Amino acid sequence: MSLRIRVGAYFVLALLACAPAHAQIVTATTETLDFDRPESWGMKYYTALALLTSVGAPETRAAGGLTLGLEGGLVPQMSDAERRIGFDGIKLEDVNKTHVFGRIRAGVGLGAGLGLDLAWTPPIERGGATPNLFAAALGRPFDLAPSWRLGLRAYGQIGHVEGDITCSAEEVAAGSDPDKNPYQCVEPSSDVSRQKTLGGELTVGYDSGGPVKPYAGVLVTYMDLEFQVNALYGGGAIEDHNLQLTSGTTVAATAGLTYAPSPRWRISGELFYSWLSIVRPPATTSANEGFFNARLFVSYRVH
Repeated sequence: MSLRIRVGAYFVLALLACAPAHAQIVTATTETLDFDRPESWGMKYYTALALLTSVGAPETRAAGGLTLGLEGGLVPQMSDAERRIGFDGIKLEDVNKTHVFGRIRAGVGLGAGLGLDLAWTPPIERGGATPNLFAAALGRPFDLAPSWRLGLRAYGQIGHVEGDITCSAEEVAAGSDPDKNPYQCVEPSSDVSRQKTLGGELTVGYDSGGPVKPYAGVLVTYMDLEFQVNALYGGGAIEDHNLQLTSGTTVAATAGLTYAPSPRWRISGELFYSWLSIVRPPATTSANEGFFNARLFVSYRVH
C-alpha cells in the first residue's frame, strides 16, 4: 500500500467520522493476503504459539498406555511497533491479551510403537480473547543407538480465537479521544481468527537411563489462516465485516529437557522458536520477525 493510499485512508476515516449516523457504510469483502503481509504475520505469530510440539524427549509407549497432562507456555508481549499490523502495517491492533497459554493434553499408546496425542485449549476468556482449539499428533520413536532415539510425528490443529482486536474495549472507553481511539470505535469488536495447520516434527533425544533426557527438534508446518473482522468504527459510520485469508509454510525449532522423577511422572521444559517472514512498510523486502517462547508440560502415566 503506497503512502498516498495510506494518507487517503486516514482522510476517508476522518470524513466518515463526521457523517450522520444514517450514512453508514458496510464492507464485507474477502481478501487473500501474501503470507508476509503484516496482517498475515500477526495471524501466523499466534498460530505458532499453539503448535502441538512434543514438549518431551522421544519415548516408546506401551499399547493402551494412557497419559494425562497440562501444558503451559509464555505469550510474548508485542511492542507498539510490532502491533502495527492492521491496514497493511498502519493500525495498532490490540493483540496483547494474555501472558500465558495453557491446554489439556492426553496421550495413548496404539501399539507397534505408535502414540496418539490429543490436546484441547478450552474456551476460557482471557483479557478479552476466548480460544477454542483442538490438536492431534501421531508419532513413533526409533532407536538410533543405545542412548539415542529419533522421534517422528505428524500433527494438526483446528480452531478459532474470538476477541476485541480491531476495536478494543479500552479504545471504546476512550470515547472521542483522538489519541486513545483514533479510529472512533463505538463498541468492542467481535473478531474471529481461525486456523488450520498440518505439519511434521523430527526430534532427536538422548536417554542414558537417568532421569534427565535432553532433546532437540525441527518442525515444518503448513498454515491455512483467516481473520474475520466484525467491527463498528468511524463514529458508527463504518460497519466492517471484511474477511482476510492467508496460507503458507513455516519452520520452527525446539530444544528442551525431560525430567522423569518416577516411572509415571514426566516434567518437560522446552524453548520454541519459529522463523516468520514479514514485509513491514515502508520496507519492500521480507525480513524475519520470529516467535520465541518457553513451554512446560507436566504429565502422569495413568497405566
